[in-house]
Amino acid sequence: MGGAISQSIVTYRFYMHGRKHFTQTGWKTHSAAYGHGQDLQSMNLRGRVHVVTGANSGIGREVCEYLVGRGSRVYMVCRNAGRGKQARDEIAEKVGGADVHLLVADCGLAADMRRVASELKEKEAEGIDCLVCNAGAMTPKRTLTSEGHEVTFASHFLHGTYLLSQELRPLIKKNEGRVVAVSSGGMLNVKYDHGYATGAKGSYDKQLSYAYAKRAQVLMCEYLANQPGEQITFVSCHPGWTDTPGVEFAYGSQRKWLQPMRTLWEGAEGICWLCVAPTDEIKAGSFYLDRQPQKTSLASWTSNTKKEVEEMMAAARAATNSQGS
Repeated sequence: MGGAISQSIVTYRFYMHGRKHFTQTGWKTHSAAYGHGQDLQSMNLRGRVHVVTGANSGIGREVCEYLVGRGSRVYMVCRNAGRGKQARDEIAEKVGGADVHLLVADCGLAADMRRVASELKEKEAEGIDCLVCNAGAMTPKRTLTSEGHEVTFASHFLHGTYLLSQELRPLIKKNEGRVVAVSSGGMLNVKYDHGYATGAKGSYDKQLSYAYAKRAQVLMCEYLANQPGEQITFVSCHPGWTDTPGVEFAYGSQRKWLQPMRTLWEGAEGICWLCVAPTDEIKAGSFYLDRQPQKTSLASWTSNTKKEVEEMMAAARAATNSQGS
């Protein structure tokens, strides 16, 4: 089947699927089965430790506010010190006695992810319950980090999810904790291709670059969850079409086609549940939306083979190992 025709079919299926499930209407329908998330408000998270990247706005901040409000100690990993401090202070003011802390770091940089992990190993030697990999970036044109990696790929996947989760593995493992990768339904539009994902081939398209990186997160979680003896629960998820600054930047005036969009809480509710639900209620390696595992492909030609996923993981290991430890 021709590439353009195949892509058009997938895009159409994605949009129609999204209209039914990713909108605010979809959340209201799905969440009716569990009381629209009211059960989360009675959770007591005192004694737990959560780390959330991309935490100063949007979904990340909403997740932080929930976790802090229920008593968890939360580390907000933010790229911008000023915006991060403002968000941290506002959460602390809103939630009296909040145990919330700021770690300034760029999730696109390996050096920053290793530094954050080192700081957490000193601060939380007893262990971490959950890492939420939510940070990301999208640039109008192909841009490289100071370490030589394409910004979107490095922020969403290579360093912001893969490297950070591996650096924190000892702490998460101590608590038999979990890694929650905040992906996107947009990944349903593509089959992972390492050359396109890293910007090594093809022309740059910000939305496709984003989709490749988001599929990488989903494939990584599925792959690691299925490794023999894995003690950490790896899971990915989708917040639906939620009204965030990121969506505004990515879609601009085309946002009208995503209406009615979810509120921040409606987008974050399922993610919060993945952070706090009993482990035996979560299917490790799955891609979630509103507390339910979802399909990861809308067509056979957007699925990756086991060999392709293994090659992706090997490339991630090689790229991060080459930057030193």
